[in-house]
Amino acid sequence: MPFIRPTATLIGTLLAGNALAQAVPADSARTLREVTVFASRLQQSAGQTGRAVTVIPGSRLNAYPVTSLDDLLRVLPAIEVQSRGNFGAQADITLRGSTFNQVLLLLDGMRLNDPLTGHFAGYFPITPAEIEQIEIVRGPGAALYGPDAVGGFINIVTKTFAATHRPDGTELAATFLAGEYGLKSTNAGFFGQDKGLRLAGGVLNNTASGQQLDLAGGGRNDIKLNTYSLSGALQITEKLSAAARASFDRREFNAQNFYTTNAGDRARETTGRDWYQGQLRYEWSARARTELQVGGTASTDLYLYTPTSVASDHLMHYFNAQGQHQLQLSPRLRASVGGQADRRAVRSNDRGDHAVWHTGAFATAAYAPVAGLSVTGALRLDHDQAYGTELVPQLNASQQVGEKLTVRAAVGRAIRAANFTEQYTSNVRPGVVPGGFNVGNPGLAAEHTLNYEAGLDYQFSPALSARATYFNRYGRNLIDYVSLPGSQVIDATGLANLDPTKTYRFAQNLFAVTTQGLETELTARAQLAPGLRLDANVGYTYVHLRTDGDVVSQYLSNVARHLVAGTVGLTHRRFSASLGALYKQRNAQQTAPSPTAIRSELTPSYAVFNLRAEVALLPGRLWALGQVQNLFDARYADLLGAQMPRRWLMAGVRLALAKQDVAKQTE
Repeated sequence: MPFIRPTATLIGTLLAGNALAQAVPADSARTLREVTVFASRLQQSAGQTGRAVTVIPGSRLNAYPVTSLDDLLRVLPAIEVQSRGNFGAQADITLRGSTFNQVLLLLDGMRLNDPLTGHFAGYFPITPAEIEQIEIVRGPGAALYGPDAVGGFINIVTKTFAATHRPDGTELAATFLAGEYGLKSTNAGFFGQDKGLRLAGGVLNNTASGQQLDLAGGGRNDIKLNTYSLSGALQITEKLSAAARASFDRREFNAQNFYTTNAGDRARETTGRDWYQGQLRYEWSARARTELQVGGTASTDLYLYTPTSVASDHLMHYFNAQGQHQLQLSPRLRASVGGQADRRAVRSNDRGDHAVWHTGAFATAAYAPVAGLSVTGALRLDHDQAYGTELVPQLNASQQVGEKLTVRAAVGRAIRAANFTEQYTSNVRPGVVPGGFNVGNPGLAAEHTLNYEAGLDYQFSPALSARATYFNRYGRNLIDYVSLPGSQVIDATGLANLDPTKTYRFAQNLFAVTTQGLETELTARAQLAPGLRLDANVGYTYVHLRTDGDVVSQYLSNVARHLVAGTVGLTHRRFSASLGALYKQRNAQQTAPSPTAIRSELTPSYAVFNLRAEVALLPGRLWALGQVQNLFDARYADLLGAQMPRRWLMAGVRLALAKQDVAKQTE
């Protein structure tokens, strides 16, 4: 089969590592039963959640051949990232054939999704040095977190906010890269803990003059991407702790043909996000805990279609408050109850001024009636000014069979609300809206889905594990844009800034969609020899979409039918190397050449490899490194109109310093 060939070397390496893994288990290998998942709101082990969960430790982030968090997600199994550029320029995240608006992003359990558009999902207001772990939970999460968690949700757990116990000490990490096309990359941060005080912070900068684009009017994929973050936590008393974070994200980039296939597109985009977050945690006892969290963000987006056009200027405000109480009712039963309230608002010269309140109350419980069996149920009552009141249930179960096998299943509902762009884009745009532009629809209904899944996890050895999951999702009221004559859009909306002789792409609730698929994942962590370790993770995902309408959905057309992604890394005291691989194949009917003037084409299939190698200058402290993005110089487009970067070479140094208070650990 053609989709296997590009990753034959990757899988072969894994299989070779398997034989060695059985002979010499890795000291760092952990089974699913030992990995805590904070996103469950119950702090369950991954094997007890009944879900397909991937947990990436923060300590492993510097081993991946990437320079941003969204580039990291591209090479993880069973997750699809549809990029418009590398280094964090812009990326849409999908899970299980979802649209990019159907994935929820969380930072320490607080919603990150921007109220304007899902295109900003990859703009994480966090730096790698602060991350304890990244949790990717596949399948619906609406019963826990409300709308948008349809295909799944991703939770970033940080060292300052997490309910974890760490030894006192300090950590400092920094990577500096310089490369072709004026690339300069800085990834630096610190973490320190002493006498109940935790501090962490960092900076993540990527700038480049860019490669020349093969588009009408030329242009380069230049970028200027900056993220700064600072957080702290204090153990006020034996039972009470507080944490706070402030982060600032600024991005400017060439957005030429990011959203249109028009030959006259010369777009540039500038975005900003100020993020503030606070938390109070009270430990009543070893069996009860209360957490109160509040978050606020102000984000901006300035989109200039051509140097002479009127810029679309947006200011978004988002406020979110939530509280939850976790308790261990018995050795077999634990529960969490809580509530949430948030307000989304936008002020825009293109979309107008709007504000929406949303509230929700939830309860979740995990029960282990017999050894090896875990049943988790969740129920949420959700109310939104845009779509009304919804009751959202979820039920998961996992059964341990013997020492190596875990069988799991889940069923649940999920909802997705239209964002401000889908509701109001171009509605108050000055002048006459050019033909081919998107036009929002204030009357959009919420999307509803019913989700089923069943899977198994198998631990071949302490160093090798595998999982497979079948999923089925039925959704109705899919929101997407449909090309219609301007006269019809005017009749539907009453807008006075449209040209009845032009054609526009009008947002509508289209049809029902059935999504079926299979996820597989293989993970190997092995000590191959004294001082030499193998870390490998590869997955294959198959997605089949079936709609009950004749309209072609732009959102769904970007989804890969076959997706292979993974990484292989070798680590030695003196050197290390890692290879990230991605192969994507779409349906033939999804990839017809565009009739536009730029002759853009959604690439039917492509393979991309990233390579990173390090040599120790001071073992354990300082390394010289080289990295190649798009090693074999593939030409491809993830999203119609947006050309992805070609091969990009870079080199630099990495520094890692750590000190722990040995005296305190031995007390």
